[in-house]
Amino acid sequence: MLRKIDRILLRVAHLEAAVRYYRDEMCLQLLKQEKLIATFRLAEDDAELVLHADPDLPAEAVYFLVEDVRKLYEQRKEKKLQFLSLPQRTSRGFRAVVRDPFGQILNLLDRTSADTAAVEDAKPAGGLFGGVEMKSTPKRELLIQIYEKIARTADDLPYTPHFESLYDPYVAQYEDPKPTRAEVWRHLLTIRKAGKLPKLGAARSLPPEATPEERELLRNLLGDDIGRRDRLPYTQRFDEISDAFNRTQKRPMPPHYLWRLIATLAK
Repeated sequence: MLRKIDRILLRVAHLEAAVRYYRDEMCLQLLKQEKLIATFRLAEDDAELVLHADPDLPAEAVYFLVEDVRKLYEQRKEKKLQFLSLPQRTSRGFRAVVRDPFGQILNLLDRTSADTAAVEDAKPAGGLFGGVEMKSTPKRELLIQIYEKIARTADDLPYTPHFESLYDPYVAQYEDPKPTRAEVWRHLLTIRKAGKLPKLGAARSLPPEATPEERELLRNLLGDDIGRRDRLPYTQRFDEISDAFNRTQKRPMPPHYLWRLIATLAK
């Protein structure tokens, strides 16, 4: 199934200096360079080394070439693979992120597109909140200051009084119309994705106990959103999942506990 290593991603602090070093000292062929990313060809292989300074890309990642990502998706139960993202189109085929039966995360690519000469950046479409309109600009320093004062990790916050303690003073600094809770959540996660959110340790709240049947039901309700769980808090989609799940429960599960359970399914 895994044919070869297709590319290796490495994040660097200074892209221009790294490009000069790997081109001039390591003698790698520079295929393409943009503002935040540069792609090299390894000297004795057609694998690529991708250097980048993009917070929306992983710091380190290895991508494996396979015959057909979409076919593997159809065979996921037989292959015992959990797809954490649906197959996504790239310039030269499709890619997806999967988990093997041992918990290892694998990045998969194929070359099923006719445009085999294109160079791709392996960046997820649109980043963390691709396709979601940002109506307000994050006030980063203010949000970090309030976040540190609350002293709860991001995963600990949705649907709790702690989030309201963050939300109220933060949006008070905006003119009307003020950011919604969903927007403030996106502000927080965007800052975390950029590596600027302070480390506060592990989440204090624990996910609730759930039976295998309840977990499977929740997986089915999540569908494609299982790989996009960070988009869910304070959205209509989360409310729909919560309502459908709680209709099967003797006692409704509060939104925060449902969020923590969803988070465990997505890992």
